Amino acid sequence: MSGYWYIFREHAADYGPIREHDALRGDFFVDGTTFDQVVDLYEFDRRLRLIVLDGIERVEVALRMRLGYVLGETGAFAHLDPAALEPSFTGFDEHRPIESRSHWLGSEHVKWLSRVRAEEDRSREDFVAHFKARYGLPLPIWVVTELLTFGSLVTLVRGTKRLQKNSIAELFGVFDADCDGDGAALVSWIANLAYVRNICAHHGRLWNRNMVEQLGRLDGVPDLAHAAGPAPKSRIYSSLAVLAFLTAQLDPASTWRRQAFELVTVDFRKLGLPDSHLGCPKGWAAEALWSPSYVPPADPLSKEQRDTLRHFECMSTAEVGLVVDTSDVPKRRASAVRYLRSRDELIGLRVGGTYRFPSFQLDVDGGQVHPVVRRINVVLKANARPWEAAGWWITANPGIGGAMPVALVRSPDASLIAAAEIVDSTGMRTTAGAFLS
Repeated sequence: MSGYWYIFREHAADYGPIREHDALRGDFFVDGTTFDQVVDLYEFDRRLRLIVLDGIERVEVALRMRLGYVLGETGAFAHLDPAALEPSFTGFDEHRPIESRSHWLGSEHVKWLSRVRAEEDRSREDFVAHFKARYGLPLPIWVVTELLTFGSLVTLVRGTKRLQKNSIAELFGVFDADCDGDGAALVSWIANLAYVRNICAHHGRLWNRNMVEQLGRLDGVPDLAHAAGPAPKSRIYSSLAVLAFLTAQLDPASTWRRQAFELVTVDFRKLGLPDSHLGCPKGWAAEALWSPSYVPPADPLSKEQRDTLRHFECMSTAEVGLVVDTSDVPKRRASAVRYLRSRDELIGLRVGGTYRFPSFQLDVDGGQVHPVVRRINVVLKANARPWEAAGWWITANPGIGGAMPVALVRSPDASLIAAAEIVDSTGMRTTAGAFLS
């Protein structure tokens, strides 16, 4: 119990308090201290651990599902494939696959795989036994994610590629300033939660624990910016704030935030200790995050827009400018891109404060917008209706046997796209060929 009674000792006279909650203590207790106060503090910490474990469990269950979904899109056994994961995790170099094999053998990926195999061999879960009996090993990613410890789960998320991390972050409602999923933020957050979970699982003292695994990238989320300071991050408060944000994203009707709020504002306050011991910044209780009426921020893009973006590799204005204009002047190249967009010849999707240009439109070798794409974009009114125009390119088209027009742009017989149906801005239905002659 020494971790709980230490706070009730007198400040060491020779040193004086360094900070209110971090002062050096002497050997004598403050006058009037009772053993019941120490027990009450322990009981608070026990309840704090339980509520934190409850919040982490909700995040963990969602993470298993979302990780399995995102990696499963790459392939059923993407977790086994070094080429499907981050090179820093696997040591794999796709340009030197044979030579990099030796690096892979000593990588974190191989160490992680050995733990996965141990979990597969040890598991007695019915669904695992069923899969082994019917299909044998290895297990697909959506089964493996159900077996992993939370620590191994976090390791795999860290080992995914940047776009995969961002996709997982999108599903948790964690976005950066460019409206992309902020995978780097999510990785930092779940690493901290894994650390906190380990403390709770081993009945460790949590209430004034100095956090070794601290949270990062909180200031990019307005509702968490108040928790980004050194004091909140060094104690449990920032972890509580992240859990409040994530549980609200997963279930806006969740009562977890209110339970955590009341535990601190009611139960902890009864102990007579300042909430700065928990890392709570001044004014924290008035933050929108803790309001009963709090509504978590929505995806800055609509579902249709997000789905559209997932179909394309995109280029920035600067990257497109290097293709369509040979000038050495960046402003002139940017002007050339704006000109093409203004003439409906080039689809530019506005995301946040910038434009993204689906790369299929560009004939890089020819230094131009692909002629077929340019003419069809004009019919689609690409400048006035960019998202609708982009949607046409990725929608199954009955005129070409249900294929997506985008798939034919670089095909050996691009003329097949002439049969694709187009509904112009007046509602008239025709074929692309009418505009390609």
